[in-house]
Amino acid sequence: MSSMLSFVLENVPSDWEPVSTYTKSYVLFDVQDQSVESERIKTMFNSTLLNINSIRRVQNPFQYGRFKLRQEMLNNNLEEETVFHVVQENDLETALKYTCDYRRYNRIYRYRCEATNKHPLFYSNIQSAVSNLSSFNNGCVLVVNKIPGITKTQSDYYIQYVVDFK
Repeated sequence: MSSMLSFVLENVPSDWEPVSTYTKSYVLFDVQDQSVESERIKTMFNSTLLNINSIRRVQNPFQYGRFKLRQEMLNNNLEEETVFHVVQENDLETALKYTCDYRRYNRIYRYRCEATNKHPLFYSNIQSAVSNLSSFNNGCVLVVNKIPGITKTQSDYYIQYVVDFK
């Protein structure tokens, strides 16, 4: 197991911060305002007219490693799409820890997901995600990288960023 983790940690995205030990499955890092990374994420949200309060990068080598293995298994190493997932602030830790497993979310949102899909609700455009954000108190948007097509497993995606609004 540690050799697999070591391999994943040697092959993480270039913008990840070095972490000596993961005491839980993920670590959040504030993305520096005015950085290239920050500007890239803000550009995705330009059309929403919402004021971004913070952008945090999610570094979860376990989830990322599963995603890369799934890509390899599907012979799909280069194709990824960015999608968005809306979550209430009180469900954020659950979403990050359990890879957007909506069955662990609060009841109202969980039933809305179960009625429509076996997997979390992913929005392909930010306008759709933000229109659903208004139905949440203290909600945030997760920026997710996903293998294109129908989501079949939790290994088909990984959470890249948490975006909070003012």
